[in-house]
Amino acid sequence: MLKRQKQVTVRFTEEEYHQLKNKCDAAGMKMEPFLRALVSGCTIRERPPDSYKALAAQVAAVGNNLNQLTRLANSTGKIENAQLAEASRIMQRIWQFMQEKS
Repeated sequence: MLKRQKQVTVRFTEEEYHQLKNKCDAAGMKMEPFLRALVSGCTIRERPPDSYKALAAQVAAVGNNLNQLTRLANSTGKIENAQLAEASRIMQRIWQFMQEKS
């Protein structure tokens, strides 16, 4: 178990403290881990909104359905390559959109 034995006291103005608090809240972190991450050189980004997890699950379900349809189409031969390519482009655009929002 890691024992932290060193302690640092830092004083902030009211405005600095609120800025720090707002950044911690946006990242979904408490102040100590937030500051440790900054000292370690980590890039801290805002936490995605709660709805992101549900959206990601829905997109994953769409991808799974698309994969099932693709397998069925390939096994029966009742789909054209252009249709498969268009479905693939749509999924790629969805994933790109989600990565931009994260």
